[in-house]
Amino acid sequence: MKNILKAWLKKNPLTPDPNDYTATVVSSGSVGVEQIIDEIVSDGTELKRETILNIVTRFNNKAADLALSGYNVNTGLVYMRPIIKGAFYGKTWDPAVNSVYVSITQGIELREAVAETTVEILGIQSDPIEILSVTDQTTGKTDGTLTKGRNAELKGSYLKIAGDNEACGISFTNTATQEVTKLAATDMVLNEPSRLLIFVPATLVAGEYELTVTTQYSGSTRLLTQPRSASFGSPIVIA
Repeated sequence: MKNILKAWLKKNPLTPDPNDYTATVVSSGSVGVEQIIDEIVSDGTELKRETILNIVTRFNNKAADLALSGYNVNTGLVYMRPIIKGAFYGKTWDPAVNSVYVSITQGIELREAVAETTVEILGIQSDPIEILSVTDQTTGKTDGTLTKGRNAELKGSYLKIAGDNEACGISFTNTATQEVTKLAATDMVLNEPSRLLIFVPATLVAGEYELTVTTQYSGSTRLLTQPRSASFGSPIVIA
């Protein structure tokens, strides 16, 4: 099946060329295992939903166990390889410096799906809101992992939280359960157009989240009539 990605163009701020643009994919939202299984069931299958969920869960757990036991794991969709990060100055494992990380690259099935994907350009996006990076202020990591109960820094454009629409604010959406945790206004330490400093809720359970910023900020003193949102391009992982 051929897939279509919709995207807006925006001027590339890194070059002086006025004709240099980059493309930003229009997000269709987030889905987790539960929603993917719902799609499979709606397509038609002889297997019960509970059976599919059990198989997928066991497959994911086994793939993770094997990867973290030293195996290079090829699921067809992705290729996982365990690596160890950090320097070993004392020749022993130091959890304050060293960590385990799983490198994930495209597998052959995903590459074939990419080859069948086309892009529909919707036009030039003006004053786009975008989250370019998320940094854990405790560990300094920018790989999407955040420490709950600690501060995180968001960098991008038009991120300043402004407006009285109830949708405005910063939220964490659990990709597995779709439960939304919205930050209180007091959890924003810094609120600037290109930089937000937030307190990551200590109540978040371990898992993957979609981080979304919603605001009526327009770049001037006049607010947008309707709020606009931007989600970080990668899942946020709370350990």
